[in-house]
This record gives sequence, C-alpha cells and structure tokens, in this order.
Amino acid sequence: MKPNYDPVALSVPDDEIGIDDDQVYWHGSERFTGFTGETLRDGDYEFQCFRDGVLDGPSGQVTPDGDLIVEEWYRRNFLHGITRRFRRDGTLATAVAYEYAHPVWTVHFDFDGRTVQSSHTAELSESERKTIAVLRDEVPLPAPPGPEHAADLNRH
Repeated sequence: MKPNYDPVALSVPDDEIGIDDDQVYWHGSERFTGFTGETLRDGDYEFQCFRDGVLDGPSGQVTPDGDLIVEEWYRRNFLHGITRRFRRDGTLATAVAYEYAHPVWTVHFDFDGRTVQSSHTAELSESERKTIAVLRDEVPLPAPPGPEHAADLNRH
C-alpha cells in the first residue's frame, strides 16, 4: 500500500534541521515544516512529518519500494489519530486509534486485510480519562475517527 505522499523524496537531510530546548525543530531561522527520515539497516525508510516545528501529520516506515509498513498520525506533537500496521504483502494488519497518545480502540484484520478478525475498545483508567479531559481543554484536537473507519485509509 503506497501512501499518497512520498516521504523519501520530500525529506530534508537531518543535518539541516536543528532542535531547541523546547523540542521545537528548526530549518535555519524558521520552524521546520516537512519530512525528515533515515534509511534503516534492512533498507526500510523511517520518516516523520513536522508542521511549524512540531510533529504533525504522518510518520512511519516504508519499504524500499515505497509501500507502507507503519503509518501513524501526530497532531501538535501528540500521537493522535489512527495508526495502521501493514504486512509486507501490503495488506492491513491492525489499526489503533490514539487520543493524545492514549490508545482508545484496536481492530485486527484477517490476512486479506479487509475482514475484521477482532475489535476492542480500550478501558481507560480514571487517571487517563482525566489527562485526556485536561488536554482536550488545553490543546483542542478533533476526536479520532471511530473503529468503523479502521480500514478507511483516507481517515486519520
């Protein structure tokens, strides 16, 4: 499964990116917007997307042929949205929705990548629910899509 963006071609070399004490990424004198990444030993490419100096957009890993292995979504430096893992043959294996880095549901797919094998909603602790409530007020983000969108690659 190829993404509708090319993180390898769009990547800026790491040595051109700086990071400050507040964990904000910079490209020269401007907050960095774009992709960074590196080729792993096995030839796969691991990438991250930044907007205005923080993680925002797709991050993950692609094969040397450009097929997704992992695609996760960040919003304003939080893992927030649907993370999908693909098998090497391109079929969807799992989808997990995160809200402010807390997993809220998981869907496992059969080997065809379409048939749902199992699905479950996370039981968040009282502490996790309070943390998410505070973050919703301080850093408002849209709610992640529901599990019915696990296989919809256009929903993040």
